[in-house]
Amino acid sequence: MNLISAVKKKLGSKSDDSAQKADWLAKVLGIYGDALPEIRAMVGKMMETNDPIRGETRTADHMRRLSRRVSGSLIRQAAIKTGTVGGITAAPVALPGLGAFATAVVGISADFTYLIRKQVWLCYGISAAYDIRMEEEELKAVILALLGFSGSGQLSKEIAARAVKEMVNATASRFLKKGIVWSASEVAAILTPRMVGKSYKYIPFLGIPLSASVNIASTITVGNHARKYFSSKDSGVGNR
Repeated sequence: MNLISAVKKKLGSKSDDSAQKADWLAKVLGIYGDALPEIRAMVGKMMETNDPIRGETRTADHMRRLSRRVSGSLIRQAAIKTGTVGGITAAPVALPGLGAFATAVVGISADFTYLIRKQVWLCYGISAAYDIRMEEEELKAVILALLGFSGSGQLSKEIAARAVKEMVNATASRFLKKGIVWSASEVAAILTPRMVGKSYKYIPFLGIPLSASVNIASTITVGNHARKYFSSKDSGVGNR
């Protein structure tokens, strides 16, 4: 068994049932969904700290600029963290003789799991920065759609916020009808081969900076798409 196959097997080894394979992704959505009040409180403090006119009347335009500033900070922080973890976990593979086969498998799968967890957290954080109020299941479906589109490369960097909203809402609506756990299996099937099957991770010495830079770019992409979606007026599956 080669390294890529071993990593994929580890990520889906808990069960042969597709819903169980994606259970980790559904659980991540649930964990951060439960923590949304704490995420809102943390983001609220960032909004206060970054507000140059605290105590004065805030216009809608001012709040949009403030939300963009804070969401930008969230994206940068998440990108740095995922990039750092990507570089560290690539070391057993990229440095000849440093790690055994099993260590490399654990490192790559840990990097993938951390990357997705951080990107889910980032989407929740950006929704808080724009003070988005959705039903819990609806917000989970939207985040799954954002992850799926970002991971598949279907949303280009230049795409307009309105187009992002329409595409994400349509997909999230389908996810809600299908169910979050089953939808998570669909998104996981998109993300896993794209993220763990990259040959750059196995290039001696170059794998570390390349893994870090790809994690950073992936996180920035998810963050930018989330910001386009949540910054659009009337964000939500029912607002199309």
